[in-house]
Amino acid sequence: MRLRFALSTTVLATLALSGCRDASTATLQVGFDVVWNGQAYAVGDVALDDQGREVLLERLECYVSDFAVHDVDEGWVAVDTVARIDFSLPNPRAFLDLVGCDDRSIDGLRMGLGVPADRNTDVDPASYSDPEHPLGFKGSAGMHWGWAAGYIFSVYEGRLQTDPLTPFAYHTGDDTCFRSVEFMWDTPLLVGKASNDVTLRLTLDAYRCLHGDADTIDPEVDPITHTGNNLPLALRWVDLYEDAWTLNP
Repeated sequence: MRLRFALSTTVLATLALSGCRDASTATLQVGFDVVWNGQAYAVGDVALDDQGREVLLERLECYVSDFAVHDVDEGWVAVDTVARIDFSLPNPRAFLDLVGCDDRSIDGLRMGLGVPADRNTDVDPASYSDPEHPLGFKGSAGMHWGWAAGYIFSVYEGRLQTDPLTPFAYHTGDDTCFRSVEFMWDTPLLVGKASNDVTLRLTLDAYRCLHGDADTIDPEVDPITHTGNNLPLALRWVDLYEDAWTLNP
């Protein structure tokens, strides 16, 4: 779903004070890909873990938010977008609306992993006027625990193809599980002042969500966390998840 950024009065005032009288909106698209241990992968495929066991990943979804782009001239520019990314769908994307009077040269991207604290708990999804909003009643279906517990930041579910099968489910939420990733690059990306055809692509390595440099989660030993019932495991998982993101060259 495309979520447009509503231009705030603060941004309008800033543009007015700077002498900008011809502001326009450019849209930077952020596309999302998934791989397994660096190789092409699709949710529902069978792949091998670090022990050679077959893993069937059946569901991989997440919320992304708190975006910012690094403008060569302006520094970090916040973009108020929340998107729900379902890696089983073709070409999932988030859309970042950038308001300004000139073309932008972008050499950095920051992205939050989860739902910001001020929108997470004590929020009724039905309060959104658009039920299809990613945090709205329909948009959040299957990704909301309830008024007090808030939204599910990430879902990673599947089965080890052992005998018997070993199901696993890592559902993370709670403000303590919010993470952020940041990418910088050498050659700035030109985003025209009213363009909508510029795309960055991020890749999540689903293998590295279980296998990291400092930690490995074995689903036969630690199969389930819904955060509240096993916070230590949820924190281990989100730390691996945070390190599993890369910017496509």
